[in-house]
Amino acid sequence: MLFFTFAVLASSFWALQYFRQKFDFEISIPVHYTEVPSEIALSTKLPQQINLNLQDKGTVWLQYLIDKENLSIDIDLSDIHLNKSSFPIDKATLYNLLFDKLFPSTQLKSFSPERIEIEYSRLFKKELPVVIDGLLLPAAGFMFSDNIAIDPSSVTVYGDKETLDTLLSIKTARIDKNNIDKRLDLSTQLAVPAGVRLSTGQVGLTAEVEEYTEKSFELSVYCYNLPESRKVRFFPSTVDLYVQVGLSKYSKVTKFDFEIGVDYEQLIQKNAANYPLTLTKMPQWLVNYRIVPEVVEFLVEQKRD
Repeated sequence: MLFFTFAVLASSFWALQYFRQKFDFEISIPVHYTEVPSEIALSTKLPQQINLNLQDKGTVWLQYLIDKENLSIDIDLSDIHLNKSSFPIDKATLYNLLFDKLFPSTQLKSFSPERIEIEYSRLFKKELPVVIDGLLLPAAGFMFSDNIAIDPSSVTVYGDKETLDTLLSIKTARIDKNNIDKRLDLSTQLAVPAGVRLSTGQVGLTAEVEEYTEKSFELSVYCYNLPESRKVRFFPSTVDLYVQVGLSKYSKVTKFDFEIGVDYEQLIQKNAANYPLTLTKMPQWLVNYRIVPEVVEFLVEQKRD
């Protein structure tokens, strides 16, 4: 037991003396490429680490091993010129970046690679609207005062021309939220299609919510695109319209905000003598309405001279 104790002490003394001496050693530092402009695509496989040949005491070497997870350099690509195709990072630039990460006592003897050539190509871009993917439903007895506002309502999409030609809009991440009874105010990520880059990764959604009631109007049915030699009679000629309207808009909404029109060209293509009605003019905020009756009969007549 006594011999073992002396052996441990001797080994500890030897290790202490050894780590006080300077010697050469190697470490690897991860490389992060930051501030990459949205308008470019990096076309080369870039080095993900740099190997350093250093000289220092053993105690410093141990410190590098302990802090390895936090030891890295960032290469800023914000100064890339869009009208060029390559961006060199020379030896002097890399040396300064590496030297700043080392202890003052450490000698940087060499590193590899000594130069990084970043090749890239410029991307096409397209402005696309953002659409909500999912269901946002007010609580019973409530409605959105206006359409849900999306901020920003459109984003710039970067990619190759073939991919951009297939895209008509950018969707949000799937959102399903119901029983909304107060102001909607949330942020959501965007679903990024494969092979493209977006000018922003998230949008904000806002909307006011209020209680609603039902308001009714009597509207005439009219026919448009009607030839001068024809006239159309509808039976009945007027219908009742019932709309859900927020309390704040109840007194402001009038029958002149709505219209029920029938296209003559579609009318004469009908094999039956009746036609289903829909609103052809209405406020943007309107979601639910009823027309009674939903179908009218019609008769096309020749005008007399």
